[in-house]
Amino acid sequence: VPIMLPLLFLMAVGPLARWKHADARDMAQRLRLAAVLAVVAGAGLPLLIGEWSPFVALGLLLAVWIIASSAFQIRERLRSGWPPRAYWGMHLAHVGMAVFVIGVTLVKGYEVEKDVRMAIGDTVTLGGYTVRLLGVQQMPGPNYVAQRGDIELSKDGKVLRLLNPEKRNYFSSQMPMTETAIDTGFTRDLYVSLGEPLDPQGSAWSVRVYYKPFVTWIWGGCLLMALGGGLAAADRRYRLKAASSTVTQGATA
Repeated sequence: VPIMLPLLFLMAVGPLARWKHADARDMAQRLRLAAVLAVVAGAGLPLLIGEWSPFVALGLLLAVWIIASSAFQIRERLRSGWPPRAYWGMHLAHVGMAVFVIGVTLVKGYEVEKDVRMAIGDTVTLGGYTVRLLGVQQMPGPNYVAQRGDIELSKDGKVLRLLNPEKRNYFSSQMPMTETAIDTGFTRDLYVSLGEPLDPQGSAWSVRVYYKPFVTWIWGGCLLMALGGGLAAADRRYRLKAASSTVTQGATA
């Protein structure tokens, strides 16, 4: 993480820095508003999302720093004409990195894991969601027998869906396999896995529940970075340079 910090900071500065002709005062003036927005976001957003922590504040500060600087640079560039594809690709990749940083920061800062003993009808709460064990039943599969949990997921008293984690025993193996039930959302993923029975009657089970906020943002950031790289590579100027280089090499040969 410490190695990435200067790189994330320089992602906003780099597009403005002309090689050997960079004016620090000019760059500071042009990025001043982006810096203010980043500091405000780093200080305030953790309080709105959850408990404030230096790690979360720094991660959000750098992410907003990248996004805000890209937005201001694009606005400034549009005043002199429509930018080429490579320019859009660069900033799309930068925003993708910022989205990735937001996802990693919030997952590491606010993820919750609980490993609990649950009898039929028991509940556990995490991340504002309530998980209730309704029952466990044996279910036959094509090449296994499973103990399938019926688990109710709710929030603020409203039932959202039924989750069905399984503990599978395959006929070809002596090792039981756990199939985790996942409820995916734009701002959080919730995982429930069924452990072992804790009494001979099977009326109590070990259950593990994970709450991971903004996991999908990690994958979304990777997708934006890939799209940005593809858009930059598709710039006609690069294709012409590559073609010209090929022709020159052929003529030399």
